[in-house]
Amino acid sequence: MKSLFLLTLALAPAALLAQPQRCVLQNGVLNGAYVFTLTGTAGSPVWGTITGPVATMGIYVFDGAGNLQGPIATIATANPPVNVTPPNVVPGTYTVNRDCTGNLTLNFSPAPNAHYNLVVSPDGRQITMISTDKGDVLLSTATRLDH
Repeated sequence: MKSLFLLTLALAPAALLAQPQRCVLQNGVLNGAYVFTLTGTAGSPVWGTITGPVATMGIYVFDGAGNLQGPIATIATANPPVNVTPPNVVPGTYTVNRDCTGNLTLNFSPAPNAHYNLVVSPDGRQITMISTDKGDVLLSTATRLDH
């Protein structure tokens, strides 16, 4: 019994260090402007007639309260050939859980919304996202721009 206690006592610090860091601010961890890139294959109704390889870059602005805007984006794709910088702002919403996972929705009204699962670094500087829309195979990263 004494050996089990000593083993538990010896392993406890390692177990505590292995605990994942938390996003205690939840939605508040994402605040400010982030440059993003997205690459992969489009195939869901979100993209309309665009199918196949796609690359997108731009800026997301998070408000720390669960809302975002994408004021700048450039889309390049091969089928059909497109290189577009839309003049409109794409709004969206997001949720960050205490374990730094969450989701993000871009509202392309009247077109279908785009949906992503995300993982945020505990300090909110880095976001990794993957599309959850059927037909899309898209991966995106975003990095907060310094103030």
